[in-house]
Amino acid sequence: MTDPQGPTPTAPTIEELEGEERRLVLPAADLATLHALGRLLYDAAVERGLPLTIQIRRGERLVFSASAPGSTAVNERWAARKARVVGLFEHSSLLVRRIHERDDIDVNVTHSLPVERYAAHGGAFPLRVANVGFVGSVVVSGLPQVEDHVFVVEGLEAFLAGR
Repeated sequence: MTDPQGPTPTAPTIEELEGEERRLVLPAADLATLHALGRLLYDAAVERGLPLTIQIRRGERLVFSASAPGSTAVNERWAARKARVVGLFEHSSLLVRRIHERDDIDVNVTHSLPVERYAAHGGAFPLRVANVGFVGSVVVSGLPQVEDHVFVVEGLEAFLAGR
């Protein structure tokens, strides 16, 4: 059977992930900007028929949350677990995972992070503002982890291109 969404993307390298983080920087992170980003992601998920939960946090505050048809409460839990990883390390959850895999160490064990609260799985991305730095995270959950990550990156790219 052919996958209607196309082939599964290859996991980006550590260098590619670091480049994404340097490149995808917001001009501002006020509530209107973050809601616009969230709506863009939600509309893209619905248009493509993807069962995603989308969450955006400024600091620890949840400022946008939407669940597309087909998503479940489990996706909300995964999103929160991935967001905690970004909040702690200030890097994408996939970058944190890849670095720890490269070094052959378990992120949860090494940093004493309970697995029920922290998940170093792709789909959570740090929000940075020019001349400010790290301010929060954007997270999606509902696809395999690399696809979650790619969806967020593509959404940020589209959002920034439209600014």
